[in-house]
Amino acid sequence: MAAAPPYPLYNRMYTLYRVSPLHHGETSLLDARSLRTHAKRLEEQLKGDNVRGVEVDFAGTEGALPDKGPLEACQWDMIGDEEAWIDLHHQPDELMPPEKARGIEVNLEYEKQSYNALLLRDPETTTSPEGFTSLPLLLVKMPAPIREVFLNYLRTTFDAHVAPLKLSPAFLTSSLETYFRHLSTNTSTQTILDVVQKLQLQLTFPHNGTLLKSMDISIAGTDVAGFVSRGKLLPNLQQKPFTSAISAYLKKHLALDLSHPKVQISRIGCHSFQLSTDRIRLGPPDIASDISLSQDDDDAPEGSASQLAVKDFYASLVREATGTGKFLPEGISEATRTSTPSSVRSAKVVRRKRAVSNAASQNITPKRAKAHGKENGRRRN
Repeated sequence: MAAAPPYPLYNRMYTLYRVSPLHHGETSLLDARSLRTHAKRLEEQLKGDNVRGVEVDFAGTEGALPDKGPLEACQWDMIGDEEAWIDLHHQPDELMPPEKARGIEVNLEYEKQSYNALLLRDPETTTSPEGFTSLPLLLVKMPAPIREVFLNYLRTTFDAHVAPLKLSPAFLTSSLETYFRHLSTNTSTQTILDVVQKLQLQLTFPHNGTLLKSMDISIAGTDVAGFVSRGKLLPNLQQKPFTSAISAYLKKHLALDLSHPKVQISRIGCHSFQLSTDRIRLGPPDIASDISLSQDDDDAPEGSASQLAVKDFYASLVREATGTGKFLPEGISEATRTSTPSSVRSAKVVRRKRAVSNAASQNITPKRAKAHGKENGRRRN
């Protein structure tokens, strides 16, 4: 059986946005016919076609991007988790129930390049008002001219508010600590060195005038686990061992206080992910090779440590976009609660398949040839 193509969430640098619930009335949005209709309408706007005899205001994007070639296809599809993604490509005749969908994948296929966007939710926790579908997290990989047309389509078609999602430094460090927490458990068969490898931090000094703007810190993979171990020995700081240890180190050796309001961690990069205040790139989680099948079902792990870390990270990112995230500034959190539905952490842990598509997604780089829509074997009829 051939491996499924790479899961779209991985190995692509996405720009982050938050979206209010999409209004569609009585017609379901997560429906194949509805998605085809929106794909056709967006394609017409991107091409600058006439719509009912009226010239579209956007005048298309093909002239603005002559090196990409003409737009060949625009496709909207429901997307589930990795388990559903594998099933889709191994059993394409089986339809995914809308209530299990993570959201919508939008694919734009040009002659020489392809772009995509993901409208996402956590189906276990996200709720939607009647006549709306809540897909609060929007990940976009498109150049500016195309992106503006796409975002304006969401605003005008679904009466939605679309705004950039800015991740706080606290969220970035918490995401890193999530990986360390899972990799440091007694049941983990993966090590920090295997999954994180070399770690890079960028510190910014936003209120420093014309002086030092940023500082890059590189930590060798062999030293990262040592910082985590030392951080666990610090009093009352076991919840953030790495952050506590690196803060103590910088304060001692550079007289640099990470807790100072004028010092911020603005970017974190490692083998498994790259996070900044407005962009993310996730690598596919490594699969544990020695999960024993002889273990009792109740005691068997639901996945490898890196799989569990990715799952926790995804859930927290959706909460941030929804406006109920732990690390949102209070003003932003209160404002977004009025325009997005509440999201509550679910205690239910669902067993996931091992993502056999991970092997195919290793070391994927943005291509200049044909679009991934073709690679996935999907063409718009």
